[in-house]
Amino acid sequence: MIEPSSAVQMWLWIGTIGMALGAAVFVLMAARERPGHRWFHTITFFIAAIAAVAYLGMSLKQGWFPILREGQEMYEPFYWARYVDWFFTTPLLLLDLALLAGASMEAIVWLIGLDIGMILTGFFAGVTSTDVRWIWFGVSAFIFVWILWVLLAEVLKAAKQRPPEVRAKFQQLAILLAVVWSIYPILWILGTEGLGVIGTTPEVASFVIIDLIAKVGFGFLLLSNRKVLDAARPAKA
Repeated sequence: MIEPSSAVQMWLWIGTIGMALGAAVFVLMAARERPGHRWFHTITFFIAAIAAVAYLGMSLKQGWFPILREGQEMYEPFYWARYVDWFFTTPLLLLDLALLAGASMEAIVWLIGLDIGMILTGFFAGVTSTDVRWIWFGVSAFIFVWILWVLLAEVLKAAKQRPPEVRAKFQQLAILLAVVWSIYPILWILGTEGLGVIGTTPEVASFVIIDLIAKVGFGFLLLSNRKVLDAARPAKA
Protein backbone atom coordinates (compact mmCIF):
# COMPACT_ATOMS: atom_id res chain seq x y z
CA MET A 1 0.00 0.00 0.00
CA ILE A 2 1.39 3.40 -0.98
CA GLU A 3 1.01 6.45 1.21
CA PRO A 4 0.78 10.08 0.05
CA SER A 5 4.02 11.96 0.66
CA SER A 6 4.37 14.72 3.24
CA ALA A 7 4.52 17.28 0.42
CA VAL A 8 1.22 16.02 -0.97
CA GLN A 9 -0.34 16.18 2.49
CA MET A 10 0.91 19.73 2.95
CA TRP A 11 -0.82 20.84 -0.24
CA LEU A 12 -4.02 19.07 0.71
CA TRP A 13 -4.02 20.89 4.05
CA ILE A 14 -3.48 24.16 2.20
CA GLY A 15 -6.57 23.33 0.17
CA THR A 16 -8.55 22.47 3.30
CA ILE A 17 -7.59 25.66 5.15
CA GLY A 18 -8.06 27.87 2.09
CA MET A 19 -11.53 26.53 1.35
CA ALA A 20 -12.56 26.69 5.03
CA LEU A 21 -11.39 30.29 5.36
CA GLY A 22 -13.23 31.20 2.17
CA ALA A 23 -16.44 29.60 3.44
CA ALA A 24 -16.10 31.44 6.76
CA VAL A 25 -15.62 34.80 5.05
CA PHE A 26 -18.60 34.18 2.78
CA VAL A 27 -20.75 33.53 5.86
CA LEU A 28 -19.60 36.80 7.40
CA MET A 29 -20.39 38.61 4.17
CA ALA A 30 -23.85 37.04 4.15
CA ALA A 31 -24.47 38.22 7.72
CA ARG A 32 -24.33 41.80 6.45
CA GLU A 33 -27.26 41.16 4.12
CA ARG A 34 -30.97 41.06 4.87
CA PRO A 35 -32.84 37.74 4.72
CA GLY A 36 -33.88 37.15 1.15
CA HIS A 37 -30.81 39.01 -0.12
CA ARG A 38 -28.35 36.16 0.39
CA TRP A 39 -28.86 33.96 -2.66
CA PHE A 40 -25.38 34.40 -4.08
CA HIS A 41 -23.77 34.29 -0.63
CA THR A 42 -25.53 31.02 0.19
CA ILE A 43 -24.56 29.31 -3.06
CA THR A 44 -20.98 30.54 -2.86
CA PHE A 45 -20.66 29.47 0.79
CA PHE A 46 -21.66 25.91 -0.06
CA ILE A 47 -19.19 25.82 -2.96
CA ALA A 48 -16.30 26.55 -0.58
CA ALA A 49 -17.70 24.51 2.33
CA ILE A 50 -18.23 21.34 0.29
CA ALA A 51 -14.72 21.68 -1.16
CA ALA A 52 -13.32 22.15 2.37
CA VAL A 53 -14.96 18.89 3.50
CA ALA A 54 -13.57 17.01 0.49
CA TYR A 55 -10.08 18.40 1.08
CA LEU A 56 -10.30 17.58 4.77
CA GLY A 57 -11.03 13.97 3.90
CA MET A 58 -8.06 13.83 1.56
CA SER A 59 -5.86 15.59 4.15
CA LEU A 60 -6.78 12.86 6.64
CA LYS A 61 -5.62 10.28 4.07
CA GLN A 62 -9.14 9.29 3.12
CA GLY A 63 -10.97 9.67 -0.18
CA TRP A 64 -8.35 7.88 -2.28
CA PHE A 65 -7.09 4.44 -3.26
CA PRO A 66 -3.98 3.22 -5.12
CA ILE A 67 -4.25 2.38 -8.79
CA LEU A 68 -1.78 1.00 -11.34
CA ARG A 69 -2.51 2.35 -14.79
CA GLU A 70 -1.68 0.66 -18.06
CA GLY A 71 1.74 1.76 -19.26
CA GLN A 72 2.86 2.96 -15.83
CA GLU A 73 5.26 1.16 -13.49
CA MET A 74 4.17 2.45 -10.10
CA TYR A 75 0.92 2.67 -8.18
CA GLU A 76 -0.42 6.21 -7.84
CA PRO A 77 -3.17 7.51 -5.55
CA PHE A 78 -6.50 8.14 -7.21
CA TYR A 79 -8.32 10.88 -5.27
CA TRP A 80 -11.96 10.00 -5.85
CA ALA A 81 -12.99 12.59 -3.23
CA ARG A 82 -11.90 15.23 -5.73
CA TYR A 83 -14.66 14.11 -8.09
CA VAL A 84 -17.24 14.08 -5.28
CA ASP A 85 -16.27 17.70 -4.62
CA TRP A 86 -16.63 18.64 -8.29
CA PHE A 87 -19.93 16.76 -8.62
CA PHE A 88 -21.54 19.16 -6.15
CA THR A 89 -19.54 22.37 -6.48
CA THR A 90 -19.23 22.82 -10.24
CA PRO A 91 -23.03 22.88 -10.78
CA LEU A 92 -23.25 25.49 -8.01
CA LEU A 93 -20.62 27.61 -9.74
CA LEU A 94 -22.63 27.47 -12.95
CA LEU A 95 -25.79 28.27 -11.00
CA ASP A 96 -24.13 31.41 -9.64
CA LEU A 97 -23.23 32.44 -13.18
CA ALA A 98 -26.68 31.65 -14.57
CA LEU A 99 -28.50 33.58 -11.84
CA LEU A 100 -26.17 36.52 -12.33
CA ALA A 101 -26.99 36.54 -16.03
CA GLY A 102 -30.73 36.12 -15.44
CA ALA A 103 -30.70 32.96 -17.56
CA SER A 104 -33.86 30.98 -18.22
CA MET A 105 -34.69 27.88 -16.21
CA GLU A 106 -34.19 25.82 -19.37
CA ALA A 107 -30.64 27.11 -19.76
CA ILE A 108 -29.93 26.44 -16.07
CA VAL A 109 -31.13 22.84 -16.37
CA TRP A 110 -28.98 22.35 -19.46
CA LEU A 111 -25.91 23.71 -17.70
CA ILE A 112 -26.35 21.63 -14.57
CA GLY A 113 -27.28 18.46 -16.45
CA LEU A 114 -24.32 18.75 -18.79
CA ASP A 115 -21.99 19.52 -15.89
CA ILE A 116 -23.06 16.41 -13.98
CA GLY A 117 -22.43 14.38 -17.13
CA MET A 118 -19.00 15.95 -17.50
CA ILE A 119 -17.99 15.08 -13.94
CA LEU A 120 -19.36 11.52 -14.11
CA THR A 121 -17.55 10.72 -17.36
CA GLY A 122 -14.43 12.39 -15.94
CA PHE A 123 -14.68 10.13 -12.90
CA PHE A 124 -14.90 7.04 -15.10
CA ALA A 125 -11.83 8.28 -16.97
CA GLY A 126 -9.93 8.73 -13.72
CA VAL A 127 -10.91 5.42 -12.16
CA THR A 128 -10.17 3.32 -15.28
CA SER A 129 -6.71 1.76 -15.31
CA THR A 130 -6.69 0.77 -19.00
CA ASP A 131 -6.52 2.91 -22.13
CA VAL A 132 -10.32 2.93 -22.17
CA ARG A 133 -9.93 5.94 -19.87
CA TRP A 134 -9.11 8.03 -22.94
CA ILE A 135 -12.56 7.33 -24.39
CA TRP A 136 -14.16 8.54 -21.16
CA PHE A 137 -11.87 11.55 -21.14
CA GLY A 138 -12.85 12.41 -24.71
CA VAL A 139 -16.55 12.26 -23.82
CA SER A 140 -15.99 14.45 -20.77
CA ALA A 141 -13.99 16.98 -22.81
CA PHE A 142 -16.74 17.07 -25.44
CA ILE A 143 -19.35 17.84 -22.77
CA PHE A 144 -17.11 20.60 -21.42
CA VAL A 145 -17.09 22.25 -24.84
CA TRP A 146 -20.89 21.85 -24.93
CA ILE A 147 -21.14 23.67 -21.59
CA LEU A 148 -19.05 26.54 -22.98
CA TRP A 149 -21.37 26.69 -25.98
CA VAL A 150 -24.46 26.96 -23.75
CA LEU A 151 -22.76 29.74 -21.79
CA LEU A 152 -21.99 31.65 -24.98
CA ALA A 153 -25.16 30.91 -26.92
CA GLU A 154 -27.81 31.15 -24.19
CA VAL A 155 -26.52 32.54 -20.91
CA LEU A 156 -24.45 35.35 -22.44
CA LYS A 157 -27.48 36.36 -24.50
CA ALA A 158 -29.48 36.74 -21.28
CA ALA A 159 -26.64 38.64 -19.60
CA LYS A 160 -26.69 41.24 -22.39
CA GLN A 161 -30.16 42.25 -21.20
CA ARG A 162 -28.91 42.98 -17.68
CA PRO A 163 -27.63 46.33 -16.32
CA PRO A 164 -24.12 47.21 -17.57
CA GLU A 165 -22.41 46.49 -14.23
CA VAL A 166 -24.07 43.06 -14.01
CA ARG A 167 -23.16 42.25 -17.61
CA ALA A 168 -19.54 43.24 -16.99
CA LYS A 169 -19.33 41.14 -13.83
CA PHE A 170 -20.83 38.13 -15.62
CA GLN A 171 -18.30 38.43 -18.45
CA GLN A 172 -15.44 38.72 -15.96
CA LEU A 173 -16.52 35.62 -14.03
CA ALA A 174 -17.40 33.60 -17.13
CA ILE A 175 -13.95 34.25 -18.61
CA LEU A 176 -12.29 33.34 -15.30
CA LEU A 177 -14.24 30.09 -15.06
CA ALA A 178 -13.67 29.16 -18.71
CA VAL A 179 -9.91 29.76 -18.46
CA VAL A 180 -9.45 28.00 -15.12
CA TRP A 181 -11.67 25.06 -16.08
CA SER A 182 -9.67 24.66 -19.31
CA ILE A 183 -6.58 23.97 -17.19
CA TYR A 184 -8.21 20.90 -15.57
CA PRO A 185 -8.20 18.65 -18.69
CA ILE A 186 -4.65 19.74 -19.55
CA LEU A 187 -3.53 18.85 -16.04
CA TRP A 188 -5.43 15.56 -16.28
CA ILE A 189 -3.61 14.64 -19.50
CA LEU A 190 -0.20 15.46 -18.05
CA GLY A 191 -0.88 14.06 -14.57
CA THR A 192 -1.01 10.61 -13.05
CA GLU A 193 -4.49 9.86 -14.42
CA GLY A 194 -3.31 10.54 -17.99
CA LEU A 195 0.20 10.30 -19.42
CA GLY A 196 2.01 10.50 -16.09
CA VAL A 197 4.35 13.27 -17.29
CA ILE A 198 4.11 15.03 -13.93
CA GLY A 199 4.10 13.30 -10.55
CA THR A 200 1.58 13.28 -7.75
CA THR A 201 2.99 16.24 -5.80
CA PRO A 202 2.98 18.83 -8.61
CA GLU A 203 -0.37 17.46 -9.77
CA VAL A 204 -1.98 17.85 -6.34
CA ALA A 205 -0.39 21.29 -5.87
CA SER A 206 -1.74 22.45 -9.23
CA PHE A 207 -5.24 21.15 -8.48
CA VAL A 208 -5.23 22.92 -5.11
CA ILE A 209 -4.23 26.24 -6.68
CA ILE A 210 -6.76 26.17 -9.51
CA ASP A 211 -9.47 24.87 -7.15
CA LEU A 212 -8.88 27.83 -4.83
CA ILE A 213 -9.03 30.25 -7.76
CA ALA A 214 -12.14 28.65 -9.24
CA LYS A 215 -14.03 28.55 -5.94
CA VAL A 216 -12.72 31.06 -3.39
CA GLY A 217 -11.36 33.54 -5.94
CA PHE A 218 -14.58 33.32 -7.95
CA GLY A 219 -16.60 33.86 -4.78
CA PHE A 220 -14.72 36.98 -3.73
CA LEU A 221 -15.04 38.50 -7.20
CA LEU A 222 -18.78 37.82 -7.19
CA LEU A 223 -19.64 38.93 -3.66
CA SER A 224 -17.35 41.93 -3.36
CA ASN A 225 -19.61 44.26 -5.39
CA ARG A 226 -22.89 44.83 -3.56
CA LYS A 227 -24.21 47.06 -6.33
CA VAL A 228 -23.96 44.20 -8.79
CA LEU A 229 -25.62 41.79 -6.37
CA ASP A 230 -28.50 44.20 -5.75
CA ALA A 231 -29.07 44.56 -9.50
CA ALA A 232 -28.78 40.83 -10.20
CA ARG A 233 -30.63 39.39 -7.20
CA PRO A 234 -33.55 37.05 -7.97
CA ALA A 235 -36.86 38.83 -7.50
CA LYS A 236 -38.21 36.25 -5.06
CA ALA A 237 -36.43 35.08 -1.90
